[in-house]
Amino acid sequence: MSGKKQKSKSQQHPKTKVINGLGSKQVVKLIDSLEGIKLTYDQLYYYENTGLVVPSIRSSQGRGVSRLYSVEDIIILRWLVTLNKKGISIQGFRNVFKFLKEKMPEVLKKPQNWALITDGNSVQFFDKITSRTLDVLKDSGQYLFFFPVGKMAEQSEQAVKELGTKT
Repeated sequence: MSGKKQKSKSQQHPKTKVINGLGSKQVVKLIDSLEGIKLTYDQLYYYENTGLVVPSIRSSQGRGVSRLYSVEDIIILRWLVTLNKKGISIQGFRNVFKFLKEKMPEVLKKPQNWALITDGNSVQFFDKITSRTLDVLKDSGQYLFFFPVGKMAEQSEQAVKELGTKT
């Protein structure tokens, strides 16, 4: 027996999952708890395989290697499943999700200043919402879906923290 003392499981990085990413099972639970949407593993893998939401911490690397999603990935997934639930085709938004993924670190520095607005045909991502901008969109005669980034980021981060304390 070596002289090194073994750490118990409770002493080994209790928040590793939050710091190092969330696995597919945790992502499915979070989407269900935050959006009330039953996301299946097949849907999650479809989103990855089609390039809509690729896990940014660790993508699929073969059998037995867990995918790891970041908080930013969770926020983008929330938009995706919510748009899908509202009946909006997500296929046309492929470039938007790529843009969101690229801009997310910048946006999360001051999430309360950002919002995503869509009428189902186009998506606008604003750093400041003005009444003039909303009036222009209202005149399109379409329903508008408004996603306040700050609120979604706050809810997602809180849910991730709570999940980390439960494990």
